Amino acid sequence: MKNNINNIIKYLKGSNDDFIVTSHISPDGDNIGSTLAMYYALNKLGKNVSYVLDDNTPQNLKFLVEDIKILKSEEVNLNNYSIIALDCGDKNRICLSQELLNNAKKIICIDHHASNDYYGDFNYIDIDASSTCELVYNLLMEYEKSESKNIIDEDIATCLYTGLVTDTGNFVYSNTHPSSFEMAKDLLLKGAKKDTIIQKIFQSNPYNYYKLLGEALNTLDIVDGKIASIMITKEMLKRNVISFNDVDGITSYTRDIEGVEVGILLKEKKENEVKVSLRSKNYVDVSKIAQSFNGGGHIRAAGCTIYSSVEDAKKKIVEAVVKALQGEKYE
Repeated sequence: MKNNINNIIKYLKGSNDDFIVTSHISPDGDNIGSTLAMYYALNKLGKNVSYVLDDNTPQNLKFLVEDIKILKSEEVNLNNYSIIALDCGDKNRICLSQELLNNAKKIICIDHHASNDYYGDFNYIDIDASSTCELVYNLLMEYEKSESKNIIDEDIATCLYTGLVTDTGNFVYSNTHPSSFEMAKDLLLKGAKKDTIIQKIFQSNPYNYYKLLGEALNTLDIVDGKIASIMITKEMLKRNVISFNDVDGITSYTRDIEGVEVGILLKEKKENEVKVSLRSKNYVDVSKIAQSFNGGGHIRAAGCTIYSSVEDAKKKIVEAVVKALQGEKYE
């Protein structure tokens, strides 16, 4: 079922199911913000809801979940439940067990990735939205209107503002629209803790992050003046005592070089498993490149996993980007 926000609201109102809220692997701000906002909202609506995520929260987002019990799949003991998957463009990247997915009564998908194939029983997908948090905001505002009651409080506003500012790069990226600023204004009026969000996310990197950044920048490689890549190995992560999920911010150092169109960050998770983050500046659709490696994402920001050595992964992804710049196909 494609894009019917009212059907989702109707289902939420009428269902006696328990709910599981979850998102994609390798959590980020829009992942945590949208999931947590939905968790709070369902609680306010009297629903029994569990927050399930089989991954670790990045250090700079832990302030949001300090008082929340995030369950792992094996801790869930539910029989009659529906899953709300937020900010996850690929069913295979939902961050919970296959058993929970298989036994769900319904799957509700709320997302803004261009690569989403409408895998939910109910879907609310808008690839032009700044963030999944913007879609959750729209849904909750519509719910408020239909019930003549206020749902978005200070906690929900703070979560939604977090996803908005992280996915727009604090209102810098091309996915920032007039609606983004209108949403931001409303969330601030509803009590979103803007200063806390900015400090925690953009101004509180640990010292070890900068030690790793120095090492990572030594791997910076530029091809044809238009492609920049940085590699982070598992040894670098171990040596600098920093988590795999805490270094995605380094991606911007590849894109933000004069003349560079596509930036690439390669992170080695374990031997022969490399997460690749792609960013473009003006015209390359990196989601298509990511899809050729079974990944996905947005036109200007996408990712995939390559099961190879980090050196071989770099060779493969750079070759694909070169072809994209030349207007060729990605296969």
